Amino acid sequence: MAYYEENLYPGADDYLFPKYKKAGYEFDIGDLGMSLDPRTANQLGEINTKINPGIKKIELSGITPAVFDSIPEEHLEDINRLSKLTGVKTSLHGPVVEASGVGERGFDETNRVGAEKQLQSAVLRSHKMDPDGEMIVTTHTSAGLPELDPKVKIKDDTGKMKEVPTGLYVVDEDTGKIQLIQPEKRFFPEEGEGKFNPKDLQDFDPNKELNKINKDQWAQLLSGVNRYASFGEEMLERVRKQVKNEELFTKIAKGVDIDQLEETEKQEKDLLKSLQREINGGQIYLRDAYRNLQVLFDKAWSNASPDDKKKLKTYADKIAPKIQKGIEDDPEKIPELAEVIEGGLKVLGRVETPRIFKPLRNFVIEKSSQTFANVAESSFNEYGKKAPILSIENPPAGGALSTGEDLKKVIEESRNRLIENLVKHKGMSKSEAKEVAGRLIGATWDVGHINMIRKKGYSEKDVIEETKKVAPFVKHVHLSDNFGLEHTELPMGMGNVPLDRMMKKLKKTGFDGQKIIEAGNWWQYFAEKGGGNPFRPSIEAFDSPLYSMKAGPGWSQLGGYGNYYVGHGPVNPPMHHQMYGASFSTLPTELGGELPGDRSRMSGTPNQ
Repeated sequence: MAYYEENLYPGADDYLFPKYKKAGYEFDIGDLGMSLDPRTANQLGEINTKINPGIKKIELSGITPAVFDSIPEEHLEDINRLSKLTGVKTSLHGPVVEASGVGERGFDETNRVGAEKQLQSAVLRSHKMDPDGEMIVTTHTSAGLPELDPKVKIKDDTGKMKEVPTGLYVVDEDTGKIQLIQPEKRFFPEEGEGKFNPKDLQDFDPNKELNKINKDQWAQLLSGVNRYASFGEEMLERVRKQVKNEELFTKIAKGVDIDQLEETEKQEKDLLKSLQREINGGQIYLRDAYRNLQVLFDKAWSNASPDDKKKLKTYADKIAPKIQKGIEDDPEKIPELAEVIEGGLKVLGRVETPRIFKPLRNFVIEKSSQTFANVAESSFNEYGKKAPILSIENPPAGGALSTGEDLKKVIEESRNRLIENLVKHKGMSKSEAKEVAGRLIGATWDVGHINMIRKKGYSEKDVIEETKKVAPFVKHVHLSDNFGLEHTELPMGMGNVPLDRMMKKLKKTGFDGQKIIEAGNWWQYFAEKGGGNPFRPSIEAFDSPLYSMKAGPGWSQLGGYGNYYVGHGPVNPPMHHQMYGASFSTLPTELGGELPGDRSRMSGTPNQ
């Protein structure tokens, strides 16, 4: 395998060492930075070693929350001092947490608040590394959630590529429950089709399936209320027919002790006790129906159109005087309770089906933007114009919110939330708040992560298109290469990421931020086995100029000029001195030479 030294002056590779293909886009060395090994909390030790080749931009890796929280506060202050001494600009890859609070079991506000606190800590602590401001802190849009509206690109019957949905995650916002809608075979005729052809399998349409689920769910809920009300009314009606005496019925329903009733035979008492149990059962059914009706009314009102709200209000105004304290438990109010339930079922059956389940993607964006806005606001409150910048990154394709469109939406929503917070809490004008939000919340675009959409049939053109969508928001770039399949992080030029076209899209919108080499797989598989750090193969791929005046040659050309060209080689190359003189190599070893022997040439005494 190739061997790359840590320093810039170890001697150039010769022709026996591989040269990786160019990445297609040229960077000056000064434009490039490098992320540190994410596996260790000793980021201070890492930066001390990794700046040796002359790297001027370093990104600390605190991706794992436990690792980041293990970095001592003093280390961050020492990193600030070190960066001032060396002229190194630092950034931070903060903890990767699920900002929305959504997990396998659904949404939990406790989880969202916990994620907010972790990100808040990372952003506020990062200020110690660069108190002058402009510190970039990267975190992901999502962590661990699957793609929320998965799609693939396949060839249709004509041979053209088309995008096909393969599922849709949905959420009940009231309960936080989530579920996956998957394609199912549908043969029943569509409304308005006018014909039935079982050979025509209907295409999976996530929106239609979502509407169907909501209709089914709403019908089941209404049916449940109706069933409980019917059971209760039927049980009470049976008892009434047997008792016939309304006064006695009321006594029994109120729970009178049957044994205390005088002038009642034992046989009658046993019957009355049985009837009393049936009355209790009927009341329980009615009570459940009434309480479920309240829940359904609330759901309907929350999702109702203006016309439907008029219907619901008319019903509510009518029944409000009847809803007196104790209506659920007072046997004398059973007729009123039954009337309230019956009227409620009628009006709820006439309104448009409420959207009980909604696309999870929108919900996750809403909750994540709340978290990001709160973090940015706390940073601004603490440090004002010198507050660190929260830069939100696209996770590897295949995860939630991983496309350019997703990232754009998250940033727009987060900025809007922050604007609202600053106007409300700080008394800012909307224009001032908009300027602050645009400065404090942006995007980190990972070129390797988005390239992984190829695994699902997308092309290089699609990768470029996603870059175009998010380009106006990008403040920071992560550079890693892969083959569009697995989440490998190789130095650029070793895979098929179309970096040249991607960077040109970013440049068109004025991007001039940091470009960080994030080659995690290099650290894992190559660095510890003699591969050195990924900076050298990266600058070869970018053909970065050797000289500060940005003239040739570039690093990719270095192997053809000999080991001592432009000073790139050993500081004291022995072959050079042997050939051209001025060499110490012919002196004895005790004087720093290379002449072998166990006796000194000066005195003849043994070399001990």
